[in-house]
Amino acid sequence: MSQQRVILGALVAVVLSVCGLAVAAPVLVPLARGPNLYEVTEVRDGNGADTVQVRVDSRVGGHHRSTLWGLDDGGSGEDRSIDQPRPARTEDCADDDCYRVVPGQLRVDHRRGDAAGYTVAWEISGTEYRRLARALPELGDPAAHLSSRSLVVHKVGEGHVVFVANGRDGVLYRDVAGGWHRLGYPQGGEGYYFELPPRLSTDPRPLDLTWYAVGTVVLLVGAAGAVAAVVRGPRRRATVWQVPLVALVAGAVTLVAANYPGVGMFPGIVYAVPVILTTLVLGCAVAVAIARRPGAPAPSGR
Repeated sequence: MSQQRVILGALVAVVLSVCGLAVAAPVLVPLARGPNLYEVTEVRDGNGADTVQVRVDSRVGGHHRSTLWGLDDGGSGEDRSIDQPRPARTEDCADDDCYRVVPGQLRVDHRRGDAAGYTVAWEISGTEYRRLARALPELGDPAAHLSSRSLVVHKVGEGHVVFVANGRDGVLYRDVAGGWHRLGYPQGGEGYYFELPPRLSTDPRPLDLTWYAVGTVVLLVGAAGAVAAVVRGPRRRATVWQVPLVALVAGAVTLVAANYPGVGMFPGIVYAVPVILTTLVLGCAVAVAIARRPGAPAPSGR
């Protein structure tokens, strides 16, 4: 067996191994340990006048625990020190603005001044609520685990902010300008961040460059093989189908890598980029090796 065939076989084995790991890892790891579940069960006043305590009940790796997080009125920060427990409230006010949660629903009502009753300030209901419930694994009773539980209202300057414990949907935050934001679950480890809840159909669609990356890898790998074949000389039977096959395999690996989920505070792209670049380099190397492999020329058709 020639040295070129040995090198080619080794490169093909590496590419197939990377492909197998890329396809299997996102599927096998969650199956092995089960989904991580987080539920924001309470928000209450924090130690300072401008802080909020958030209680998160979780199941991570099969272990249950409760964690207290501290947020400032801007919706960020980290302070786990708790001086004393404070009661959670289902209704709270800042000057003339009062808010309340509606039991069993993802909903916050608002009343201002001497108004006779409350009106809806924020909610997820109907088809959108049912779609969100289906997106959450092992939810159980939606009224118990996907509903607004408690809230905190703080005066900030001439306005106010609102924090709401929304169960499996995480923390809901109203900023001073009046915008409502689904923050998700506060997390730590590599650094402080929020794990975002499932996207709603009404949310802006994020920029997705997946198919651009796939097309670029396929074209570059195919082009590398084509150029090598032209430089080498007459076209060979193997080159006709093996180089496109390598390009398609590289594209498939890129497709999987581009859809890697985030891990901790790092988005999936942090892990996807090295995999995609490695796939591109190996794919080009294999395509060139195939195109330059010696062999009988393809029939001329005569």
